[in-house]
Amino acid sequence: MPLTDPRGQNIPYSVLTDKPNAQTLGQGIVEAVASKITMVFNSAAVRGATITAPTAGMVTYLKDVKRVQVYDGTAWRDVFSGASGWQSYSPVWSATTTNPSLGNGTLTATYMKIGNMCQISLMLTIGSSTSKGNGTYGFSLPFQAANTGAGGCPGVLSATFSRSNTPNHGLGDTPLGNGATSTTNIWFPNPGSTGDANVWTHNAPWSYGTGDVFRLFGCYQTAI
Repeated sequence: MPLTDPRGQNIPYSVLTDKPNAQTLGQGIVEAVASKITMVFNSAAVRGATITAPTAGMVTYLKDVKRVQVYDGTAWRDVFSGASGWQSYSPVWSATTTNPSLGNGTLTATYMKIGNMCQISLMLTIGSSTSKGNGTYGFSLPFQAANTGAGGCPGVLSATFSRSNTPNHGLGDTPLGNGATSTTNIWFPNPGSTGDANVWTHNAPWSYGTGDVFRLFGCYQTAI
């Protein structure tokens, strides 16, 4: 009858009195070791179809989201493995009625994800052929925001607008909704009313021109 390793990991090995069977020996070792190493899967769905009855202590790596997770006996939990470093992504600039067109303007964005926290930095520079579109502006996020419960907010991003006309600078913010995939209302001070704020649209709280720069930055909780 095979014995198991002295470190308590239930990895079997044969003894001299066991009936020789290379397949049984090899299979037993492989199956025992496989559940102890970091198993690699393309996605959580593939993992779920492969490991139908996970046990506490199993560790996996998901290739699609680049994440290490450990099963704690109840659910798969993220393992902190350090920041991914700054990565670029291509945000979508949209409006509620007619989407704007970037033209010869520029729109760049980067993010750094640590576990379920994502730091982003976005910059929009208006060009001479940029079309304003129509409606309330929004920008897509690199990852869907978390659902933090009724009345919750997974994060508030800061916003700035620098322009050549008066006012030449604006400080604003945008609270993110539960499960959001993009910003919704980006608020800036109303230059005509102290203490008031307007949602940023194609013509409010001011109209933009060539060379104006918009920045969005901050940290929010992600769904994955």
